[in-house]
Amino acid sequence: MIKTVNLQKIFRTEEVETWALADVNIEIAEGEFVAVMGPSGCGKSTLLNILGLLDNPTSGQYFLNGKEVSKLKENERTSLRKGVIGFVFQSF
Repeated sequence: MIKTVNLQKIFRTEEVETWALADVNIEIAEGEFVAVMGPSGCGKSTLLNILGLLDNPTSGQYFLNGKEVSKLKENERTSLRKGVIGFVFQSF
């Protein structure tokens, strides 16, 4: 199961603060099919990168199979990616 609680991702430079995700709360049950849709720039890829353990949220919690994974060390994230998460890449 995937669950996020108040997930946020903010990209900062010296001059600009860009909110890619603001308080995202989702629950996806095991075996459930989900489509992530929206206009360009709305945060779809950012969300998928966090759910795929390729990036960390700025704040909030991410639970994968009941375990909070949003603050794991990189080697722990790599191990989970290797054993639990799969990616399908598509380009047009």
